[in-house]
Amino acid sequence: MQTHPLVRRLALVCACMLPATLFAEDFPRINLYTENYGTFNYSLTGAAYEHDIEDIGGTATEIVEKLFTEAGIDFKLRLRTWSVAYERAVERPNYGVFSTGRTESREDLFEWVGPVGQYSWILLAKSDNNLSIDSLTDLRGLRIGGYEGDAATTFLQGQGYEVSTLPNESLNAQRLANDLIDVWITSDINGYKVAEESGYPDVEEAFRIRTVDLYLAMNPETDPRVINALNSAYDALIARGEITFD
Repeated sequence: MQTHPLVRRLALVCACMLPATLFAEDFPRINLYTENYGTFNYSLTGAAYEHDIEDIGGTATEIVEKLFTEAGIDFKLRLRTWSVAYERAVERPNYGVFSTGRTESREDLFEWVGPVGQYSWILLAKSDNNLSIDSLTDLRGLRIGGYEGDAATTFLQGQGYEVSTLPNESLNAQRLANDLIDVWITSDINGYKVAEESGYPDVEEAFRIRTVDLYLAMNPETDPRVINALNSAYDALIARGEITFD
């Protein structure tokens, strides 16, 4: 028995009017990773690892949660070290990581959604330093410490500078205090906080490199419908004024 064309048309119209969340099963479940990083994303319990979004806060986390809710896509969020979080997103389809600096070296590694935050790369030095840094060329001959895998660190290395990296950001504040390095490449959103929490707060900005946008970075083999839905959701949230960086 054939369905009357008018009935089919009405059914299609009704389906289009249903909220996107009812179609979440059409999308694969997405696995997201983040890290403890300033006010953007962090453990609400002060832990190094978290397994549930209920225990993860931050301005970027809130934006990402809004994005997936708007798009009607189910996701799982975990908090790990940066190296683990980044590696998962690079290697596995339908995996993503935030908050990620969108740099030249990373551009082709991911599909990008955002931005979800903004920050600046800075060089910190001891408060009683006698350094005079007016450009990157003034770094020649200085001992530079950095966070392993961080976008700012990778940028300096790409410019030909030798950076002594560690997997623990707080140890750079300690190295600076003990004159093991001259400057520490970090960010304005995280550096001062890390220095304070690690017990070495006597630091000051020696040079500001650039301001960059932070994104949700998705594995390039992620279902393209997911990427399209997330970008459409982002545009809708921007248009409604629900995402701002004031």
